[in-house]
Amino acid sequence: PRSREFAMTVKGQELPMHDPRAMTGQALAYVTSPRGACHNQSDYFMVEMGNSIDELGIPMTERLEDGGKAHYVARHQDWRTVCNSLVTCFFAATPPSTYVKLLSAATGHDWSLEEMMRAGERAWNLKRAYNGRLGLTRATEKLPKLLLEPLPDGGQAGHVPDMELMLHEYYAARGWDEATGLPTPQKLAELGLNIQL
Repeated sequence: PRSREFAMTVKGQELPMHDPRAMTGQALAYVTSPRGACHNQSDYFMVEMGNSIDELGIPMTERLEDGGKAHYVARHQDWRTVCNSLVTCFFAATPPSTYVKLLSAATGHDWSLEEMMRAGERAWNLKRAYNGRLGLTRATEKLPKLLLEPLPDGGQAGHVPDMELMLHEYYAARGWDEATGLPTPQKLAELGLNIQL
């Protein structure tokens, strides 16, 4: 029905308060999230507001720039997957190196930051593979129709995210198949995930 055109959802999840026309990295985070428009999978808007994460190599990116940030969004999603796995609060803005020390002390394993990030990447790819089995595809990665219409005034007047460009760069950064939006067998093997899609 026509009423679906007015639903402010991605993959059935209602958008939180962050308008993706104002922060294009957050738009990409919304459409690629396993849960849909969820800032608890990645609050990349914070990076676009000036909160770089230098320890992770995630610089501040211009909020209305479309190209060149997909790699950082993917890395941020991996980091937030680590944070979610550790059941930590994003608002604490704890330095990644502190998490490394805490996890190492708690587990008795000498973790490195890149080892933690690799665990986040593995988990993100596993969620993507699972969602692929449930029928989510590249076609489900889109913003609601109304959010692809520019606003006439304000800080993002006249701008809508170039989702095709960003998704193209994102799939390349992730090592996923652009046609399906699923991890390639090579990516799964690289991550030690012995699963079939």
